[in-house]
Amino acid sequence: MSKLDPARFALGEQVNQYWTVTVESGTTLEDVMRPEFLANVAARLRPYDRISVRVDTGEWYAEFLVVACGRVWAKLVATMELDFTDRNIEVSELNGSEDFFVKYRGPHLKFCVIRKADNEPIKERLDSMAEANSWLAAYLITT
Repeated sequence: MSKLDPARFALGEQVNQYWTVTVESGTTLEDVMRPEFLANVAARLRPYDRISVRVDTGEWYAEFLVVACGRVWAKLVATMELDFTDRNIEVSELNGSEDFFVKYRGPHLKFCVIRKADNEPIKERLDSMAEANSWLAAYLITT
C-alpha cells in the first residue's frame, strides 16, 4: 500500500470555497439548481465548492456541491435539504395583542411584526424578539 503524497493533503479553505446565498421569498430548490441561476456569480465558483442556501422567510435551507461550472453557469448537486414550513411558529411575548404577532422571517427580514388579519408585515428587520415586542408596544400605544 502506498502512502499519501503530502501535496494531496491541504486545508479545505485553501482549495475550495464555502459560499452562503440568501434567496428571495418564493425561490425554490429547483430554481437554485438550474445551471443559469448562478450566472452572475458562476465565474467565481470552482468544482467542489460548497454553497449553503437559505430563503428570506426561513421556510427552507439547503446545501449544494458544485460539480461543474463555467463562466455563466454552475451545475449543483444537493447534499442536504431542510424544510421548515411546518415549523414556522407565530411567536409573541407581548400579552394583549390580538391583532398582531412577531415572527422571525430569516436573516434579511429578521424579526417582523405581522398583522393577523391579512398576514402582512407592518414592521421588518428588527434585530431581536425584544426589539420587535418593544416596537409593537409603542405602536399599539400610538394607534
